[in-house]
Amino acid sequence: MRKKLAPIVVGLGLIGLAGCSDDGSSENGSGSENGETEYGDVLATSDAGEVTTDDILNELGTDNIANRTFQLTLDSILQDKYSDEIDRKEIESQIDEEIEGMGGEDQFAMMLQQQQPGMTVEQYKEQRINNAYHDKFFAEKFEVTDEEAKESVREASHILVEVSEEEDGLSDEEAKKKAESLHQEIEDGADFGELAAEESDDTGSAENNGQLGYVQRGEMVEPFEEALFALEKGEVSDVVKSDFGYHIIKRHEEENIDEELDSVKRQVVSQKIQENQDQVLGFYNDLLEEYNVEFENEEIRTYIEETYLNSGDEESAEESTEESTEESTEESTEESTEESTEESAE
Repeated sequence: MRKKLAPIVVGLGLIGLAGCSDDGSSENGSGSENGETEYGDVLATSDAGEVTTDDILNELGTDNIANRTFQLTLDSILQDKYSDEIDRKEIESQIDEEIEGMGGEDQFAMMLQQQQPGMTVEQYKEQRINNAYHDKFFAEKFEVTDEEAKESVREASHILVEVSEEEDGLSDEEAKKKAESLHQEIEDGADFGELAAEESDDTGSAENNGQLGYVQRGEMVEPFEEALFALEKGEVSDVVKSDFGYHIIKRHEEENIDEELDSVKRQVVSQKIQENQDQVLGFYNDLLEEYNVEFENEEIRTYIEETYLNSGDEESAEESTEESTEESTEESTEESTEESTEESAE
């Protein structure tokens, strides 16, 4: 029932290209002290000529290299800016606990490959740490009050009766009739959760008695959201039609909302990022100026300026942002990676 959200803005928890030495001091590919490979200028020689790092970079293309340069620059700046406020060891410890809870590193690595092919456990850890730096940055830029956070979410359950054209499916009229019958059972005293577990066609939530957890504004299809946010605590909606079928929605008492506020605020900030991408680019521009960033390669500099820093045309800026982030942020933000991994484990 949840709508797919647009890609999070560039820079959130991205893993960069392997480092190439700037001065060509290591032409034999020896490892550096920080564990990164120093490739050097020349990667291979033969009677036919040389293969250089420039050859590889040109093969990847200016757009890709410029995007990664911009992303890595942001990551390094934010690590410097918030290094005293983000505890890397604590985050790594939390991830180690998650890995242990999912059956160990081999099992965790297998699930990572299913979600993000090619990503290693160490890269995932670094991604999560980078996410924390970016979360801190955006939490300062988009300050969310407790009241705003509470108003942005509802704790909900639902029962779905699907409309289906398949042979054994229900027609619109049949689905509506069934939903109305279930609604009457609830009014007559039937337990909502038990009925959801038995009758809901949303199998994911049905396994948890219809519970959806905290639902954020803008996350669900419009008819569902309008009905949910109109409910009082503990109230059950009338039958609501959406493109998925017919819903019966219950709003819960939200007794533990204070415990969830930090998570809810992150969701609100994430939504603001997606809705205000032109403003986000302005934040990044200010950050680059604060740190006196200069992009030395002319083609890379031109691409970054046109794509990210000269955002006078809001529509073109948003399009450029989405294009540049599709490859690197389909994994998302911390939320998408973490939730998908946890769902796989469950």
